[in-house]
Amino acid sequence: MNRPTEPTPPVNDLRAALRQSLHRADAAPAESDADAAAEALQQRVLAQWQQRHAHLHTHPAWAVAGGSTGGRRPATRWWLAGTLLVVLALGLAWSQRPDPTLEELLQPDVLSQMGLGEL
Repeated sequence: MNRPTEPTPPVNDLRAALRQSLHRADAAPAESDADAAAEALQQRVLAQWQQRHAHLHTHPAWAVAGGSTGGRRPATRWWLAGTLLVVLALGLAWSQRPDPTLEELLQPDVLSQMGLGEL
């Protein structure tokens, strides 16, 4: 059977210990504790940043040149490609529009007048 090797303290002792720990936690932290906490946070953030950007540290030439994307992020390349495609489509649509003068000359009544020699 599983029996604890030490007897459990009475409930009142646990409550007193809990109260003391809460009173200690309520006390304002000293400036050195706040500075130490800020320093620890800064170290954790720096460590996370280094882990996420470890590939830049292994290839310093890529870090300077902007990586294999030629200095631009891939999302920027997609936007540029999409914009170029839209501009080309608009240019093609504009160049394929009918000429109003030619359209007018191709009207049936104008053709009949031209055939009769009146124009």
